[in-house]
Amino acid sequence: MISHWFVPDDKSSIRPDRISKNSLWHKVLFLADEDVSYHAGDVLLISFDTTVGSRIKKILYQFSATSARAMNLIDCGSIALGEPENILPVLEEIKARGAVVMLIGAPMAFLRHQVDGLRMASIVRESNLDDDVHFRDMKPGTMFQYIGTQRHLVSETHLPVEGHLRLSELREELNLAEPCIRDSDALIFNCDSLSAAETGYLSGMSGSGLTVVEACQLFRYAGAAQSLRSVGVYNYMAEKDDSGMLANAIAQMLWYFMEGSILREDPEKNPLTEYHVQAKDHDHVLLFYKSELSGRWWIQDKEGRKVPCSYQDYRNACEEEYSDRIIKSVLG
Repeated sequence: MISHWFVPDDKSSIRPDRISKNSLWHKVLFLADEDVSYHAGDVLLISFDTTVGSRIKKILYQFSATSARAMNLIDCGSIALGEPENILPVLEEIKARGAVVMLIGAPMAFLRHQVDGLRMASIVRESNLDDDVHFRDMKPGTMFQYIGTQRHLVSETHLPVEGHLRLSELREELNLAEPCIRDSDALIFNCDSLSAAETGYLSGMSGSGLTVVEACQLFRYAGAAQSLRSVGVYNYMAEKDDSGMLANAIAQMLWYFMEGSILREDPEKNPLTEYHVQAKDHDHVLLFYKSELSGRWWIQDKEGRKVPCSYQDYRNACEEEYSDRIIKSVLG
């Protein structure tokens, strides 16, 4: 068992003020309880800060239990005393068993440990990318995908960025982010990607940014991503959130992540329909796949891996127009 790595919460501190018989409070499992263990497909909620964890969970657990239909939610409590990096072997064990790690209240310096060597989708408003201290000296194979950035806050980059969706693009078509998130191992959410109006006008927030509704939809996409094994919510400061609006927003996002898990599917196991598109300017045929269950799309890359894409990617390829995703993964 891994319970000795965590300090359990005093349940009275996270018990919702309002509890219905159909609330998530009645479905959540607590790692410290006797006979509680985790399995593949479960979500393990881990807090790095007791105050942050209590504030968010107190709201989350009053929501409907509908989201727990596909995944068990296991509350691990907060990590025991010591450097946050000490918990890395435990996180690797959890992910190796096929469970999903949900991190709240982690320090920004922990971000690199969550994504090192993985395919990352980062929902953030700004980043100097190459100058970002959190991403220096990453392991080979680390792949960056940025979602919701604002043009005036982002520099050019030489990092291996495979996808980069601006906030303006998401405003026009939010589902552009779905293939990016579905192709990730880890999801990063920086709270400053939300607009100030959505967070109670906290200092440091921008007037432009994602709405809570948009953020919840992005987390729902993440929940439906079969390959995703960790989610990290960063940059939440409870002492500034007097109204509790940001804590409420984070709780909603976590809930929609769990609801999205109902839609998970493995393209290597589920029935797919194969579509061939002959590229006139290239020697090979583009192989697209469509799920018979969900209608999601993939394209086969040069290594034979099924890369998530959209129906629009397929339609555009038929017209000899190729998205950046196809150019980088297949034609590049």
